[in-house]
Amino acid sequence: MQVPSIEKKGNILFRGGITFLGTSLISCGIAWMRFSGMGTDPFVTMNIGISESIGMDFGTIQMLANIAVLLVMLRFRAGLIHLGTLLGIFFVGYFSDFLLGLLQNLPDTLAMRMLGLLIGLIACCFGVAVYMTADMGIAPYDALGIILLEKLPLRLTYREIRIMTDLSCVAVGLILGAKIGIGTIITAFFTGPLINYFKKKVELFLARPHFQKTAS
Repeated sequence: MQVPSIEKKGNILFRGGITFLGTSLISCGIAWMRFSGMGTDPFVTMNIGISESIGMDFGTIQMLANIAVLLVMLRFRAGLIHLGTLLGIFFVGYFSDFLLGLLQNLPDTLAMRMLGLLIGLIACCFGVAVYMTADMGIAPYDALGIILLEKLPLRLTYREIRIMTDLSCVAVGLILGAKIGIGTIITAFFTGPLINYFKKKVELFLARPHFQKTAS
């Protein structure tokens, strides 16, 4: 079920709020997964590796890596750029750093780290579902797969290209010393279905009369 009043005709402030909420949840999820020490998604893994190898904070590396992909978006798919794209570049990494600083005050036990991994996975997937529902741009790394699908002279699906880019990011992160763990494997195989599940739930929730009225 789609929510056209949200995606196409909705109040820009309402949609912007949904986008901000989604990216905030993604930041929270990344922070929890980093706290767990059990691995993160491939793009974050690569940026953690770069951060640790050159001694620069993760937020700045995440921003610079996203800006690099943004330049590719400007060249080939500028229409995908919107508020969600900009928040993904300039907000998510730094907010994740801030939240991680708070989480480091928690007990460093195996149970707490496993809980952190679970919270992080759910928060990331739910956050992506929320910001996608607002339809206000796409994160640079997600856009990269779309661009490669269109430009590469290969008969590959988006999923196959995404596997290629994910494996490349994990390889770079591993070489540079990032921790590769069960969280990395889980994000590679289970985030897609979880995002689709949450997106349907969010769309149904926002389709309620109260939110339809608020968004119009």
